[in-house]
Amino acid sequence: MNRGNERNLNVSDVQQKLNQDKIELLSCNLKELKCAKHLEEINKNYSNANIFGCDKDYSRSIKSLKRAYQKASELKNESTCVSCVSLFQETIGRSLKNLNKDLYDMSHGFLGQKKLKPFYVESCYALKEIKYLP
Repeated sequence: MNRGNERNLNVSDVQQKLNQDKIELLSCNLKELKCAKHLEEINKNYSNANIFGCDKDYSRSIKSLKRAYQKASELKNESTCVSCVSLFQETIGRSLKNLNKDLYDMSHGFLGQKKLKPFYVESCYALKEIKYLP
């Protein structure tokens, strides 16, 4: 069987993609340095969440997303840049919601993996904690 047309995945390419910044600050209305500084830590936590998710370490992935969201909330208290805070929180909340949906799909139904149900419940609590309502 000829597999010449299949694309080979290089581990370093995948790792580089996972470490890539998810959120970029293209234009901050207030030109706030605080936004850029917080964004660095937010992206670090976001990247960690992606890596943990790929490793099926869902609990650590959820915790990393919560830390990223909390960092965005800190910015809300320190800055008047509402547009940056909204962007950061919406992106992180949407990612947590997607993880929640994936965990639900994987843990329920006839072929559901019951061992994933505690992670689904943890993600539900995390969504309630950050009060994310899309």
